Amino acid sequence: MFFSLPVLLSTAIFITSGQCSSHTIPVRSSPKNSSPVPNDLQSISIEFSYFPDYSGNKSRPNEFSKNLLHNLESLTGVAPKVRVGGTSQDHATYFPDQEENVKLFYQNPTDDQPIQINYGPTFFESYHTLGEIKFLHGLNMNQNSSIQQLQDSATEACTSIGPQLHLFELGNEFNFAPGKYRAANYSLLDYVEEWNSKSAIVKSAVQKACPGSFPGFMAPSFVLLDFIDDTAWTAEDLYNLGYDKDNLTKELCFHNYMGVNEPPLPPAQLDLQRTLMNHTNIIQSLAQHIKRAENLAYLDLPYTLGELNSIANQGVNGETNVFGDALWLVDFSLWAAVHGIKRLQFHQGLNYRYASWQPIESKGLPPTTRPPYYGQIMVASAIGQSKDTRIVNIPLSEDTESAYAIYNGDQLSKLVVTNLRAFNQTTLDRPHREYKFHVPAQYRSARVESLIGPGSDALDNITFGGISYDHALNEGRPVQQHANEETRIKNGLLTIVVPDSSAVLLTL
Repeated sequence: MFFSLPVLLSTAIFITSGQCSSHTIPVRSSPKNSSPVPNDLQSISIEFSYFPDYSGNKSRPNEFSKNLLHNLESLTGVAPKVRVGGTSQDHATYFPDQEENVKLFYQNPTDDQPIQINYGPTFFESYHTLGEIKFLHGLNMNQNSSIQQLQDSATEACTSIGPQLHLFELGNEFNFAPGKYRAANYSLLDYVEEWNSKSAIVKSAVQKACPGSFPGFMAPSFVLLDFIDDTAWTAEDLYNLGYDKDNLTKELCFHNYMGVNEPPLPPAQLDLQRTLMNHTNIIQSLAQHIKRAENLAYLDLPYTLGELNSIANQGVNGETNVFGDALWLVDFSLWAAVHGIKRLQFHQGLNYRYASWQPIESKGLPPTTRPPYYGQIMVASAIGQSKDTRIVNIPLSEDTESAYAIYNGDQLSKLVVTNLRAFNQTTLDRPHREYKFHVPAQYRSARVESLIGPGSDALDNITFGGISYDHALNEGRPVQQHANEETRIKNGLLTIVVPDSSAVLLTL
């Protein structure tokens, strides 16, 4: 493998010891029975209350956010879908006569989220600032005092968003409803009856206001994790009870987090390696979704993670806002794609510790491209613009490493290798691993694009493929920092050195 000169200068003093793979790793020449990966796998979810901050309005569009989304589209040929929802969606009330786009009311000034959101017609200007994006718009299921408000919000959404409206979402994580939004004895059957009734009301109102086919819903938007949810609600029982009897759901949607930001918190650096930079933990986290997708396959609906990120409750400084989180995102995304999950909508919010970018200056934080965004860029680059991208896992032996083969149809086209061993940027010696892959004999070389930063704890100075997307350089547009190189393949043997806390995309 050959690094470009700037990379050599920045990393040569660190790469002093390493571990070689003891054997050559075979790579399948074809993906066999794998299914195509959607080009918009890497998509976005934005907290309802902060959508205007991310998008701006007609008079002041947020060009930074637009640039970052366009970068993803330029790599895959398809714009990422944007879901506007989250917890604040079920605290949002639409007022047709309100002049301000949004009014936010906080219980405490330092809280991550408001307890009440009032929004008016100009809120919907934000849907027309980011380009030809398709949106999933969240509706408040918690609000029960006026069906008229639900109807008004849905009809304003369909008329204002227009053809860019992909789907509605009615309620967010309503399996938290017992004791929170509803009485403690609120049951799964109660939820089924309420959702069925309100979804029918939304459909009727929208069809009157916006003649034509009804967009449909993504649902049920449950987060079902043992360490978060202690109710007995399951998705399988939900559908057995007659959920969505009118077949209005177009995409199955569930949420996923790797852990929860609540005391007692372990040291961030320890948890980064144990929870995020850990392939075994990623497998375990996604196992329940893979099983649920199998159980619900009879519905014949795409299975998506409509909201996800690393650590719930907006993340943890030193763990989810650092470069190690970007490496987690790469491994998590590719493992999900291998197992048929059709879209990943990484959740964003103003000042959130796991956000891919900070869209505006707030609480002393400037607009900034965060490390997780670089992970999204790498995954988008791996998928590319082929309409028949297929991904296969290449089993490795340790939980601090992973590898994937990527195919264009039946043709091997790329490899991804992640070295998930944590490396602190203040340490002098940066170890590495060497991998040897056996690929078909016709390949002679591979372009090497590295996802690399000063260390797993780094906040900045990160590049993928030698490119920076930092706000400070060109408002999120790609800026080439150094050239990529190639590594030669000899007699079908591809050898690659991967520094700790880094990843590589090899294009054959």
